Amino acid sequence: MSDRKPLKAKCCYGHLGGTLGDRLFERMLEMNWLEREEGKATVYVLTETGEAALKQLGVDIYERR
Repeated sequence: MSDRKPLKAKCCYGHLGGTLGDRLFERMLEMNWLEREEGKATVYVLTETGEAALKQLGVDIYERR
């Protein structure tokens, strides 16, 4: 059995945060699921690749909660 513990995530105002949230964000960038919006330092947009991948995972990117 491994001594490694899974990373924790936290939800703040409906947004995923914590180390796990950060790792997921980094990986989505690496996989070209997200890209920086032109001219904006902190705004990212979903790519066609990301949209297709999330759809395959069953994530409705148009549903607002």
